[in-house]
Amino acid sequence: MSNSPATSTSDEFRCPVCRARQTLQPECRRCHADLTLVIKARQRTEHLFVALQQARQDRDFAAQHQLTKELRLLHPGLLR
Repeated sequence: MSNSPATSTSDEFRCPVCRARQTLQPECRRCHADLTLVIKARQRTEHLFVALQQARQDRDFAAQHQLTKELRLLHPGLLR
């Protein structure tokens, strides 16, 4: 993933189960939790963020509204 605001400045994050700090991978290195949904959510967030930037450039206000709603659900702190 790129270094956009949709993701952190790196692919390092904490496992939502055991809070182990690690790189984004399909399974937690410590507790072996399945993290594939976390990866999919991050990928979707990245996609939505890029689409929102394009909608802003195109001045497509309906698309901006829909994309913003979905982004706020996936990543509440992203758009302030």
